[in-house]
Order: sequence, then C-alpha cells, then structure tokens
Amino acid sequence: MVSDPILLFLIVTSVALLTLGTLTTRLPGTSGSFLTTMFCGLGALLCLPPLITRAETVVLTLPLGPPGLSLHFALDPLSLAFLILTFLIGTAIAAFQAAGTQVPRSDGIRTTAFSIGGTALALLAADGMVLTLGLATISASICPRAIAAPFMILAAVCLLTPPGYPPRFDAIRTAPADPLRAAATLILTVTAIATMLWPRSIKHSWTTDTLTAGLAVPLGSYLLLRLTADLSATAIQPWCGFIPLLGGCIVAAVQAWRAAAAPDIDTAANALIGRQSGLSTASIGLFLIARAADLPAAASFALNATFLAIIGSALAGTLTVLAAHAIGAGAGTFRLARLGGLIHLMPGTSAALSAGLLALSALPPGLGFFGMWLSFQSILSAPRTGGLISQLPLALLAASLALTAALATTASIRIAGIAILGRPRTPRGAGARETASTVRSILLTLAGASILAGILPNQILWLLAEPAAHDLLGTALPSAPAGSPGYTVLVIIALAALTTTGAMVLPKRARREAKIAGPWLDGFPPEIGLPFGEPSAQSAGAGFLPDLPRPRIPTRVRLPNLPPLPKISGPWLILIAFAVLLLAIGVSG
Repeated sequence: MVSDPILLFLIVTSVALLTLGTLTTRLPGTSGSFLTTMFCGLGALLCLPPLITRAETVVLTLPLGPPGLSLHFALDPLSLAFLILTFLIGTAIAAFQAAGTQVPRSDGIRTTAFSIGGTALALLAADGMVLTLGLATISASICPRAIAAPFMILAAVCLLTPPGYPPRFDAIRTAPADPLRAAATLILTVTAIATMLWPRSIKHSWTTDTLTAGLAVPLGSYLLLRLTADLSATAIQPWCGFIPLLGGCIVAAVQAWRAAAAPDIDTAANALIGRQSGLSTASIGLFLIARAADLPAAASFALNATFLAIIGSALAGTLTVLAAHAIGAGAGTFRLARLGGLIHLMPGTSAALSAGLLALSALPPGLGFFGMWLSFQSILSAPRTGGLISQLPLALLAASLALTAALATTASIRIAGIAILGRPRTPRGAGARETASTVRSILLTLAGASILAGILPNQILWLLAEPAAHDLLGTALPSAPAGSPGYTVLVIIALAALTTTGAMVLPKRARREAKIAGPWLDGFPPEIGLPFGEPSAQSAGAGFLPDLPRPRIPTRVRLPNLPPLPKISGPWLILIAFAVLLLAIGVSG
C-alpha cells in the first residue's frame, strides 16, 4: 500500500525536525530556517496523496522503547487533516523567520523546529507513550509552565485502558468502555488543554504567539476529539458534552471581550485566537451531545463548525499574529493609540491584516461567519436533546455565539478603523515602512488562503473534514433535507460588492455645489505646520470620534461647479429598491 512508506517518511520528517532543533546553534546564518521550511514543505507534500485518495488507516510498529513495549504510530483521516495544517503553517512560520525578523534567530528556529516536530509526533501517535513524548516537546518549547499537561493526557489514556490491555489506541477501541472512566478522561483532557493554552509567559514573543495559534490550539482540539469522540465514543454520556460546551462558551466570551478592549494590536490578536479555541471546544461539546442523542445532522453541523474554527485559528490566526508583528516592527509600536494611516504606509501588510481580521470576525464572506452559521444550524437541528434542563445550555450557547460574534466583529473593526484607516498620530507612526517583499509575499499568501477558505468552505470541509467525520460518526454524512436553508456565498459577495460600490460612488455623485466639512478650523483643512492634522480632532485610540472641546455647526465650503445630478422621484426609488430586493431573494432561493 502506498500509505505505508508515507507514514514512515512522515515519522522520519518529524524526527528530522526534532534533530534540527538541537543543532540550530551550530548552523550558520539562515540555514536552520531554510531547512525547517524544507522539511515542513516535504511533510505537507507527503500528506497530499493519502488525503486526496482517501486512504485507509495505516499502523506502524517500531521495536523501540522500554522492555516489553514498542512505539506505535498510525495515520488515519483525523490525524491526516491536522497534519497537513501543521506542516503548512510550519512552512509559513519558518519561511517568515528565514526572511529576516527582529527576534533572536537561533531561539526562534529552535522553538519552531521543536514545536512542529513535537506536534507531528503527537498527531502520528497510536499509543500513550508516543503521544506524551510529542506533547512534552511542544509544551516545553512554547510554554514550559504547562509541563504537567502531557502527564494529564497520559493519565487520561491510562484511565481509558482496561486492566490487561496495552495502552494502544486500537486496543482501547475494542476494549469494554466504562462511562465513569470516560467522564474522568474528558475532565482530564479539558484541564490539560486549558493548562497548555492559558498560562502564557509575561514576556511572550511573536514566535510563541504564532505557534500557539497555528499549532497548539488545533492540537488541543485534536486531543479532545481523539480521546472523547474516538477512543471513548461508546461510553460518553449525553451530560458529558455539557462540560466542554459550557467551558468553551466562557472562554470564547472572555477572550472576545479582551479583544474588544485590548490597547495593543498584538494583545487583541492573541485574544481573538483564544476565542477560536473556545469556539472549537464548545462545538466539540455540541457534537458529543448531538451524537449521544442520535442526531446525525446536528452532529455533522457541529463537527464541521469545529473544523472551521480550527482552520480559522491555523490560517487566519497565524496570519493576524504575523501581520501584527510586521506592523509593530515597521511602525515602532504595538499601541493602537500610536498607529494610523497604515493603508498608505504599509498597504500590503494592511491588506493581509484585514484579511485575517475578516476571517476571525463574524462578517460574511469570512470563514468565521460560516462557522457561526453551522453552529446555529446544529443548535436548531437538535430538538430532541432532552427536556428544559438540557435545552438551557444550548440556549446559553446560542447567546454566547451571538455575543462573541458581536465582540469579535467590533474588535476587528476597531483595529482596522484605528490602525489601518485612521490618520497617523505620531511622527514615528507616520514614518512606518512597508515590510520586505519576501515577508509581504508570505503574508499575502496566507491572506489569499484565508479568503479562499471563506469563499469555498464546502470544498475545504469536503477535503479535510469529511473523511474524519465519516470515521467519528460511523456513517456517511447526512445530506441536507430539501428546502433547508443554505449558505450561498457568491450571492453574499455580489450583494456586498454592490453595496460597497454604491456607498463609494453615490456620495460623490450626490455632491453638487457644497459639502459638509470637518468641524475643526472652521471647515478648512489643517495648516501646513500641522502634518498630522489638528490635535484636537485626533482620536486617542479608544474610539472612532475625536475628543472635541465643544461641538460646532459644520460649515459649507464652496466648490467648483459640478454637473447636476439627475433627479429621481420618490416612487421610482421605492420601485428600484423593491426590484433589487426581489432579485436578491430569487437568486439566494
């Protein structure tokens, strides 16, 4: 079988990355970054054939380890979907390091190589020993304070292993399941994920932030899916799903609030990534509840929403952190109150940051909007999950989704409005320089991938999520019933483009002989000696409106004669609006 050597090559690639992490201090120049990029790209290419051909699960046993035990590796659809994301994100991070950054080069390469190799090793693990080794490597690289998390996962695997069985995943699946052990495993797994993601170092760098977004957050979702939805699928009770559901809702709401109130652009980006972690955890809880209630449609919606949250954290989260770091290095500060005018000073980086913020918010046609839509569809498709007490957490989930969507969208608009579209507020910010062409190419490539994932979410889910969902659900994915609501992204893009064009063109056509000018300096532009505008009209970064001493009546400024705008009567305007509305309803229906 063609997948047998692929699994062996993937193991060799992971070991090569771990070996490279130990030799970074002895490698000259940027050779360590280039080698890391090459190994990650090779790993991504190796994942493509089994992913496209829908290869079956392959197991490999190596005669290594303690006496009487061996190392077991496996490549199945669930690990394959996370592996290709890991290697793609690792390629982008290593290439970004090779392009030149303002961090200690050897430390950044060592952390990146160890984290990618440890994550790949944990994803390929088929027993508790290999899984613990991989988790210990990534925990020691990103957050040494979370060294207890791998041992919690090992304890969870041991709880699932009945007496007389080896701690292998294939043996655990065939062994009789205990509901109490499955519940304890779920609690231990959620605690380990929280320990691995939440205790962050005070002096964090962009490397650890990016690796957390691209590797640690998806790996936490993988562990929760593997130990609960896969290994203990028959023993999970319906009430067990409410534990990750409530925990994920709380994390998503708190992180979304932090993102909307953060004073720094990098802090806001990290909070948005934390919200993605909460959304994925809550979606997994919803999946467990729906599957225990024998609702395949609701379970499918929840699982797809989980994968979209994971993809959003990997692609858009990595892009946002890298773009925020590039902006902070180019403008000399991460403080939002000191940034502004980046759309003119750093257009490529600003466009990449805008694409990442769109995917992390709840605005269509971003990836976050489709994930939120799937989560609501799962809630609406689950009418038989119990009585009133069981329905209350689902109502809480719906309210939490709406709250976090509003806060995340507000945070994204706040960052874009102040840092990108606002006016420069400091001389250093007004002298911000665009990043190098290589760095800009990496950011724009990630931006294109994030936008493409939002435009073609069904195709992305078919490629990554459908094989894993087939194994976790045990049956083929249920098709949507006739007449059910759908998500037509092309119609939304067309309506958004029409609305944006109208908002840009109509105000220019509506101006005749005068326009409303600003309330500063009696309607005239700032003087030549004030290159950043009137100080009293500048925003302090806490909102969009300037802090003026007192309101004044806007003054009309005379403009040259413009061609008159043709008049359209009121009835014609109503007829045109009604025709556009009917056309939109007909196309979407």
